[in-house]
Amino acid sequence: MKRILTFAVIYLAAMFLGTLVFATLFMFSCNLSSFVTGVESSFFSVHFFVTGVLLSVPLVCIMVHLLFVFYQIRHPAKHILSFIVYVLFGALTWLVVIPTDLKLIARYESDAISPRVEATSAGVFRKEENGIYYYSRVSEKGLADGVFFDTTGYLGKDEVVVPFFDLPVKTESAFPYSDILIKNSLQPPRLVTYPLAVYNSLLTSALYSSSQGFFHWLAFASMGLALLAVYALQFGSSWKLANFTFIIMTGVLILFINFLYYMNIMPELLKEFAVKLSEFTGAKDPLVILINLIFTTFLTFFGVFMGLYRYGTSNSEIEE
Repeated sequence: MKRILTFAVIYLAAMFLGTLVFATLFMFSCNLSSFVTGVESSFFSVHFFVTGVLLSVPLVCIMVHLLFVFYQIRHPAKHILSFIVYVLFGALTWLVVIPTDLKLIARYESDAISPRVEATSAGVFRKEENGIYYYSRVSEKGLADGVFFDTTGYLGKDEVVVPFFDLPVKTESAFPYSDILIKNSLQPPRLVTYPLAVYNSLLTSALYSSSQGFFHWLAFASMGLALLAVYALQFGSSWKLANFTFIIMTGVLILFINFLYYMNIMPELLKEFAVKLSEFTGAKDPLVILINLIFTTFLTFFGVFMGLYRYGTSNSEIEE
């Protein structure tokens, strides 16, 4: 009973703290995306924060279950009871918590996904790809007066400084930010943006699967089954650090393979096999289900074998 209460406390505390952290980071990111130099901006936005909470729940759920496994490695105890509790919380997460969150996302009409604004401010030098712009006046209609410094030979003229009047302001080069100055100063590296893009793609696929009904969601949730199966990797080695590494790498691999499938980034042979398998089974995504079930089966058998092997080895050492 104490073990169950411990897991419950860890689950709730990690969900709360993880969601709070990611929602706050999302809110700050949206604030930066909509920020324009020289224009007042609010520090806290309820709108962005609530959206961040909804969007971060699936990611936090995945991380919490990895935390469960890490806790089990760090504090080994009765594995049967721990496994039962782990499975129950896993079923609760993938059959109740995440589907409910996805429905709330679908119902919550929000423009926070694209918070950038088509606006700019005067009195600031902005370096674009073709030169430097200085707006001395910006009207409410988005027309500006100012000076353009041709630093790249963009105009093909001898004049380096060119005045302009009532020029329509364009901020496309600042995408996904509203101000090119913010983009040039704070744009994160690919090491950060690529994982976020992968997560956003999986979240979009999850939203679609959830909207198509329970059985479509079960097909997508097969990924959750494979992720839960990384529990077995805690028995892979007597070195705890090695087990930590195997679990993280396998979890990332499962997510990435599912991302490749839902983005249709596969060899032509696999695409043809997916079509034939779908025609044969009548299911929409049988290939990704098969892939996730292979992961689940392999990890389960690996965990059982290594668990029995290590148990037998420990008993032999005790007898000696």
